[in-house]
Amino acid sequence: MSSRPRKSILIVDDDKDLRTILGDILSDEGYQVQLSDSAEKALEHLKEKEPNLLLTDLKMPGMGGHRLFEDCSKRWPHIPVVILTAHGTVDEALEMIRKGAYDYIAKPYNTQDLLMRISRALEREQLMVENRALRLQLVEKEKEYIFGDEPAMKEVMARVDAVAGTDFPVVLMGESGTGKEVLARVVHRRSPRGDGPFVPVNCGAIPKELFESELFGHVKGSFTGATADRKGLFEEATGGTLFLDEISEIGPDHQVKLLRVLQEGEIKRVGENAQRKVDVRIIAATNRDLLSMVKTGNFREDLYYRICVMPIVVPPLRERKGDILPLAIHFLERERHQSGKSATGFTRSALDKVMSYEWPGNIRELENKVKQSLILASGELIEEDEILLNEQMGPPSYLERGERVASQARDSGPIRSATDAKEGASGGTLNDARREFERRYLIGVLKKNRGNATMAAKEAGKHRSEFYYLLKKHGISPSDFREETGA
Repeated sequence: MSSRPRKSILIVDDDKDLRTILGDILSDEGYQVQLSDSAEKALEHLKEKEPNLLLTDLKMPGMGGHRLFEDCSKRWPHIPVVILTAHGTVDEALEMIRKGAYDYIAKPYNTQDLLMRISRALEREQLMVENRALRLQLVEKEKEYIFGDEPAMKEVMARVDAVAGTDFPVVLMGESGTGKEVLARVVHRRSPRGDGPFVPVNCGAIPKELFESELFGHVKGSFTGATADRKGLFEEATGGTLFLDEISEIGPDHQVKLLRVLQEGEIKRVGENAQRKVDVRIIAATNRDLLSMVKTGNFREDLYYRICVMPIVVPPLRERKGDILPLAIHFLERERHQSGKSATGFTRSALDKVMSYEWPGNIRELENKVKQSLILASGELIEEDEILLNEQMGPPSYLERGERVASQARDSGPIRSATDAKEGASGGTLNDARREFERRYLIGVLKKNRGNATMAAKEAGKHRSEFYYLLKKHGISPSDFREETGA
């Protein structure tokens, strides 16, 4: 007899003789067996003690095998289900397999075939158990290393733990670079959908004309370039989580269509009339104040309350100073092996410099600067002058190209020289002139790109998150220029 824990199997069949015979066969093979004569009683068994496998008849009085499988797959998705079916119900069993049942066994069954199929199903269950354990270990590492130990982040993680086991939508709010996608993956992995797909999409990067095709899919010939049927991201994420990053960038027309999908649980591919069921959990993220957008009419109120069941605000790094050093050390440990450098820490003056900086790009910027410092590092400790923060990186690309683009900011007037910049500044210092120059440049590049922040950031040679930081710093909103263009 094996020393490993015995696997448990719940057998559900209204035929007493068959139920007893199956129980004896499986008991003789060393399995722990529970017997139930109805689906209703089987659910009670499942609530009291989860088995490693559910073996159920398809046709039974009352609830039946279909309903039992559906309830089990929703509440205990990690338990493999094997269907017992008579010759006339094989098609129904195959349909249940398409919906997620592991296998079916036709009556009258062959004992060796039965044992082989059950063994395979239990092997799959063991793999799922091991994968869940590995995911939980990964989540704990993320909590320890990525989020640190500050009270503000402990509160965030308490909310994450509270909502992860539900199927409610979540909205993660915070500045760019604070780790919203990492948090979304933690929620997904800790949820009952953790074995399903996690599908991220940057809503701000989808061209308006392709939005429906990307999210809902299309059929061949529905538009120019549609050379084959294609699943949308909702279908790709069925059974798992769809992460809608930068959800605030979705336009009003598409907000309506997204709302309908969330309400009905159905999508319609572009060029197709049939509705398709989807089973998706929504986690959204934004670096903007959605409620303020609702008040100004830029975001639908009904969509806001549909997705914002559990809002989680992720604080910026400057409000969690205690996390900066652990994160910097973590990134250094992780990256030094890939870089081939021997640096194992920071000098005291380097740490002081890291701790005193505001980190406008948050965790993403800190990670970037650690990598950069490793490239420059010449010894076992990273020196202060080997940490190049933004003000030390030389003139940014938008200043190098400033004359060409800023001349298009017609309302602000052209800036062709340092003299023009100084005259246009609110004060007489060089810093004042730089700030005014930067502001005029941002206005000009936004006007040129009709308020499209993605295109403007690309032209400015800046990462989108950095570009949004600059806009926020100067109190500039891309939507102002979209409205101006459409007027």
